[in-house]
Amino acid sequence: MRRLATLVGSAVIVLCALGPSRGQAQDLKGVNLAGAGFASSKVPGIYGRDYLYPKTDEVAYFTQKGMNVFRISVLWERLQPKLLGPLDAKELTRLADLIQTVRQHGASTIIDIHDYGRYRSIPIGTGNVPIEGFTNLWTRLAQRFGHDDSVLFGLMNEPQIPDPLRWKDIQQQAIDGIRHAGSNNRILVSGVGWDGAHNFASLNGDALAGLKDPRHRIVFEVHQYFDHDSSGTKDVCVSPDEAVARLTSMTEWLRTHHAKGLLGEFGVSRRPECVAVLDHVVAYMKANSSEWLGWTYWAAGPLWGNYMFTLEPDHGVDRPQMTALLPYLHAPGAR
Repeated sequence: MRRLATLVGSAVIVLCALGPSRGQAQDLKGVNLAGAGFASSKVPGIYGRDYLYPKTDEVAYFTQKGMNVFRISVLWERLQPKLLGPLDAKELTRLADLIQTVRQHGASTIIDIHDYGRYRSIPIGTGNVPIEGFTNLWTRLAQRFGHDDSVLFGLMNEPQIPDPLRWKDIQQQAIDGIRHAGSNNRILVSGVGWDGAHNFASLNGDALAGLKDPRHRIVFEVHQYFDHDSSGTKDVCVSPDEAVARLTSMTEWLRTHHAKGLLGEFGVSRRPECVAVLDHVVAYMKANSSEWLGWTYWAAGPLWGNYMFTLEPDHGVDRPQMTALLPYLHAPGAR
């Protein structure tokens, strides 16, 4: 989501060589709970004012609706203030406490490093940010959370690295570091070029198909929005048929590579025609469940205010977008 790139970001997720795992349901349906990755220009920032982790009542609201996965955006610089150094104790505790809360509500957490392929604005693999630094971050996170199978590792949100082969090599080193740490967690990898589902196959498909994982638990990350340029910056939508068409090449890529996908970020405004698009998109993924694992809607969280895509309840009342999603959830209130 380009206009919001300085705040948080986006993602669709794809799963290869899928195997069942306790705590990580194969039917993942949830939401991005954004807030901990806000104020990237104010690192470290003031907790509670510049950025905020989700609260227990938010987790409870969405799990009661039937959601079972939360994508949590965090900043590399807050987790690891010094490159190659230890993880920040306070920030790590905040993240661990949230993961425990989510797990207690029967759901999974995606740790999403929300830095667009950079550390303190420097691209990975250039200047003073060696690839080793990125590998070190994920090795440390794997050492901390690698025995919690409710956690999925989202390597990097929307990497702004021009060469997909270069980005593939960077991610491969992170994967190797995670596995050397003994982790069996699913690993979500992303593509360059805003990681869109509509052009993933042509832009990233060949390069990322070469990623290797001895545990066969790689997840390919993509996103999709439904305004005219797929940017997610406008409250209008294309037709339902055109919206679904933006997912078809991704579905075909998944099928060809015997992989599974999860639409990790997508959202619409409350306009009736856009809510109709939302219904068609989720219905399409359900109809193609052999390829699509599930989805996480963008977005919710306490700092969004009147953001057009928010899924936060409006003074206790479900948003129209939530009403559209309910038939696809598994909760007493869902149809």
